[in-house]
Amino acid sequence: MPKKKAEEEVEQVETCQCGDCSCDTLESSLAEANDDLRRALAELDNQRKRHHAEREQMAKFALAGFVEDLLPVIDNFYRATSHVPEEQKDSPWVTGIQYIQKNLLDVLETRGVTEIPAKPGDQFDPHLHEAIGTRDEGEDDRILEVVNRGYKLQERVIRPSQVIVSKSIN
Repeated sequence: MPKKKAEEEVEQVETCQCGDCSCDTLESSLAEANDDLRRALAELDNQRKRHHAEREQMAKFALAGFVEDLLPVIDNFYRATSHVPEEQKDSPWVTGIQYIQKNLLDVLETRGVTEIPAKPGDQFDPHLHEAIGTRDEGEDDRILEVVNRGYKLQERVIRPSQVIVSKSIN
């Protein structure tokens, strides 16, 4: 029964004026049934809202597994393009590879995948960065080197930036 129709029927019940005890019992039972109906309708509405929210979350993060599988490919693009010999930097082949890399990153960005910013000198954030090594160098808890870039899908971290962090050894 649709929610509005059930609520209209509940409002249409009139109080008996005969003073009969059985009418009072019936009215009490009817009030309980109406209360139960309202609770059931509220629970159904809450269930619908939860289901809708779960579906939105699933759709939002459906790409997460695919993106995780793609991250090593992106890492290899960065490694390859960062080691191009100086005399080949203007080669059409190298330019093509760099274009493919940029194109891949642009497609991921349109799907909500963004790089986690991390550069030497930044403050280490354990929610965004994974310390894979430390060195006794400079101010504590500062990023010294970025080993692998990190990525987020919407607000969810897919892979933290893997970094070397400064720690004083006393």
